[in-house]
Amino acid sequence: AYPHFHRGRKRQTMPKDLAEFGGVLKVKVVKIEGFSEQAGFMDKTDPYVELTMGEECYKTETKDNAGGSVEFNEEFAFNKQEGEQTIVVRVMDSDTLSSDELGRRDIDLDDESTGNGDFDVVKDGKVTGKVTLEFAYN
Repeated sequence: AYPHFHRGRKRQTMPKDLAEFGGVLKVKVVKIEGFSEQAGFMDKTDPYVELTMGEECYKTETKDNAGGSVEFNEEFAFNKQEGEQTIVVRVMDSDTLSSDELGRRDIDLDDESTGNGDFDVVKDGKVTGKVTLEFAYN
């Protein structure tokens, strides 16, 4: 899969059985960093983040003309079913007619290295930026 980069901060790892966990899983989109500042000629990036797990999909608010490094600090509560183990993270640029994908990352909840911290986001095989997430469950 993708390389994990650990810079300084140690990840708080998830319990090994998170894929088996059923209940409320909270995912906080803290920020994005390093994405393209410009979406086109005279058009700054209008980013938002979309999270999907199973049938549930959540979006952060769109940050108009905010560029490629933005704080969101928005938390979403998924009703996680036992056995669901993938969260798809898509960083998007909102556009008048349609939204463009700046990159995506499939996060494997079954991977014991998954936890709070930065995740590289990839498009066409290249890292386009990173998203910082925090997880909580009860």
